[in-house]
Amino acid sequence: MECPHPAHPSGGQLEEIKKLEEKLGVILVAYDRVPPYKKLDSQALSKIQSLEKDTGSILIAYEA
Repeated sequence: MECPHPAHPSGGQLEEIKKLEEKLGVILVAYDRVPPYKKLDSQALSKIQSLEKDTGSILIAYEA
């Protein structure tokens, strides 16, 4: 599960995106890149899973 945020392209980048949209006949949506997932050892993973159970949420570990 990833939760990307909308990107904020500069004016020139936005113009390039618009040109490509017109050329391809599509709508493009730009998102910021999401950092890669963190590789965890079993102890860290266990701690995260325990906290997920306690909070009723889903936690995702990304590289810092």
